[in-house]
Order: sequence, then C-alpha cells, then structure tokens
Amino acid sequence: MWVQRYAESEGSGLWMTPLMMQLTAMARRVAMQLDQAKRSERAERPDQENNAYLKKLVALYREFLKVLNKERTKRAGHVWICSELLRAYFKLGQVSQCSFLLSTVTNSMQKDGFNPTDLPKAICVTFYFFWGKYLVFDHNLQGADEKLTWAFNNCPEKALANRRRILLYLVPCKLRLGVLPTQELLHKYDLDVFFDIVRAIKEGNVQLFTQRMQELSADLIKMGTYLLMMRLKFMVLRNLTKGIFVEVRGRLTDKSDKLDFAPFEHVFGWQDGCDADETAASLATLIHSGAVKGYLSHDRRKVVFAKDAPFPPPSKWRV
Repeated sequence: MWVQRYAESEGSGLWMTPLMMQLTAMARRVAMQLDQAKRSERAERPDQENNAYLKKLVALYREFLKVLNKERTKRAGHVWICSELLRAYFKLGQVSQCSFLLSTVTNSMQKDGFNPTDLPKAICVTFYFFWGKYLVFDHNLQGADEKLTWAFNNCPEKALANRRRILLYLVPCKLRLGVLPTQELLHKYDLDVFFDIVRAIKEGNVQLFTQRMQELSADLIKMGTYLLMMRLKFMVLRNLTKGIFVEVRGRLTDKSDKLDFAPFEHVFGWQDGCDADETAASLATLIHSGAVKGYLSHDRRKVVFAKDAPFPPPSKWRV
C-alpha cells in the first residue's frame, strides 16, 4: 500500500504526499460506498455490522499513524492521516476519539517546535478544519474560532464548497463571540439559513429566534452545532433587554438608570412567554454572567443598571 511505502521511504517523502492524499481519499470513499451498499442489505441481514469497512480502514490508519508518529521527517503524512482519522471519527459518531489524535499532534508541537502551518496548505487547512470542528463539539469557542478562521483564510477562494463547509462551523462561533457576519458573506456562500438568526440577535427578537431554531433543529443536531446555536438565545435576550432599557429610559425626563420591572415583564412575556418570576430569573442570569451590569432590587421592583457601560461586549462576559 502506498501509505506503507511512504512510511518506509527515506527522507521526508514529500514528493509522495500528493498521491498518498489522493489514495487515502479514494479508499475512504470506497469504504463508505461499500458500507452504504451493505446498509441496503440490512433488511435481509439485520445482524450485520454498521460501517464495517470504514471501521477496518480506521484500524489500518491507526497502525500507520503509530509508524509515522516516530518519523519526525514525515510530518506532512502524519498530519494528513490524522485528518483522515478525524474525518472518519466524525462520520462514525466517535467524536471522543478525536482528543487522542489531537493531543498527539499537540505534544509534537510542544516537544519538537513543530507547527502544522508550515506544511502544505491543502494539508493544514484540512487538519485545522477538523480540529476546529472538534473544538466546537468540545465547547472551546476561542480555540475553534482560531483554527477555523485560519482554515477559512487559507482555503483557496475558488474552493467555494470547502469555504462554505468551514463557515457552517465558523459563523456560529463568531456569533457567540459577538461578531456578526455581513449579509454579503452569507449570500455569497449560500448561508441564508443564518439570515434570520443574525436578524434576531440584532433586534433582540426572541420569537423569530425560537421559530427559526425549531425549523433548523434537525440539521443543526446533525452538524453538531445545535447546542452552540441555542446558546445564542442568551445574546438575543441581552439585546432585548438593551432595547427595553433604551426605549423606557428615553421616555424619562431624568434619564434614571433605575427602571421598573413592569416593562421587562411585559416584553419578556410577549417575546418568550415568561411570567414575572421567569423574567426576574432571566435578568439575574444576564447580570450574573456579565452581559448586563447592574442589580435587581426586588423590594422596590426595580432593575438598577450601571451608569458606565451597562451592556458590556461579549468578550467581557463570563460565559
């Protein structure tokens, strides 16, 4: 097998890498096609194992990885096989297996001063995409944003499908970090699915956000970004609170920072079906998390906002 020849070759074997990449991709596609054909036969043989061929390929690549891990001159092949394994683990629903592979690369980076960005772009972009995707599953948004941003910025402009695939994970990360994509970007990469979500965040429109999330839930669960997207409701509630603050305070002659509970209870009830206690709990959560600066005065039924920057940017939040 070419991967074995690559591992046994002298030097970096860099000239062999492009063909190895093509052959491993071909092997993966064939394994998936064979598994698909077997799935169509499961009605006749219900005891047959799912994804048997892909699992055999994974076992084979893990053996190659052990060999390549010892070859310091063959980092390109080592990282590519890591990428193929990461891809397979996601396909098999074995995301927990990814941490071992990534820790291996991280240890190499720390021990040998190795940097994946020094490898050919095709290899590093693929690797950083799957690394960033794993970090999304692991709820490490800063790390995911860093890896996915690098992958997107270094992915060829003409590779629209690959750039869109990266954005499907990068956009939710950016949204949670308070960075809203432009309409032009979403339109260019056929990401209209995010239009109403972005609008809901800007407007503090909880009803629109809830409606779209219900419609998109199946697709988002399949991608693994559903929980991350649901956490955006926190931003919608924060902007809803800010909108109420601006509207109510603007009508006061003294521009007081102490506002009655009543307007918040009314709007939260209309937008999110909250009663008085649930509205107070939502406001308390926003304050505790640093999305709103102030405190609740239950005795006087007031929301007391800070005079200085009552609505800090997401980078200052504690969530």
